[in-house]
Amino acid sequence: MCAIACAGALNGAVRAQEVTPREVQVGMGLPKPPYIMESGTAGLDYDIAKQALAAGGYKMVAQMLPQTRALAMLRAGQLDGMLSTTEGIGGQDYFTDTYIVYQNVATTLTSRHLKLRQVEDLAGYSVAAFQNASMLLGERFTLVMSGHSDYRELPSQITQNKLLFTGRVDVVVGDRLIFHYFIDKLERQINATQAVTYHRIFPEIPRKAVFREARVRDAFNAGLKTIRSNGTYDAIVKQYLGVARP
Repeated sequence: MCAIACAGALNGAVRAQEVTPREVQVGMGLPKPPYIMESGTAGLDYDIAKQALAAGGYKMVAQMLPQTRALAMLRAGQLDGMLSTTEGIGGQDYFTDTYIVYQNVATTLTSRHLKLRQVEDLAGYSVAAFQNASMLLGERFTLVMSGHSDYRELPSQITQNKLLFTGRVDVVVGDRLIFHYFIDKLERQINATQAVTYHRIFPEIPRKAVFREARVRDAFNAGLKTIRSNGTYDAIVKQYLGVARP
C-alpha cells in the first residue's frame, strides 16, 4: 500500500511540474499609457503579450527598461525576450508575428475642417508633438519642422490633448491610441467631447516580440492566434479604450 501511495504521490508531483508554466523574463519599455501603465503590470502591450504567452503555456515576468538596456541584456543572456520591437534590431534571435501596431497621426479638431494629406501640409499650422518626434518620425518630418516657427515638443503627452481641445494649437502629432486614452483624463472644464480627425500621414509601426528560443516564439505566436480568436485580444483593447477596435 505504501508503494502504491508513494507512486501516486510521485506521479502527482510529476503532473504538477508538467503543468507549471515556465517563467519567461522579458524586457519592455518605460511607462507609456495605455501601452504600458505606470505600475509596470498592466497596459495594452503588457496584457496582450502576457496573455499570448499564457495561452502558449508560459508565464511572463516583465521588467520596465529603456530599449537600449533591454536589448543589451537580451544579447547578454540576462533576458529571455523583449517586447515591442522590430526586426531591424538584428541579431540571431526569434521574432514573433506582429501583435500590436503603433500609429502616429496628425490630430485636429474636426470642426476646423483642416486638410492634411502629407507631412508637408503641417507647415501651415501650429504643431505640438511628443518629445523627440523630430528625430523619430522620418526625414521629411524633420525637414518640415526644422524651419517651422510654431512647432514644439512636449514631454507630457496629455498636454497635447489640452492644447488641441482649448484651441491653443492647430495640430498635435503622436500615437493615436495614446491621444485617445488621455481624452477622458482631462480636467472637466476642458471640452474634450469635441470630435477629432486623425490624419494618417505617417506609416503604421508594426511591433513584434523577440525571444532567444524558437520554441518560446512559436508558443507566443500560437497563443496570439488563440487570444485573437476567442475574444481575449479585443477585451484587452476595450478595457483600456472603451471600444474593441478604435
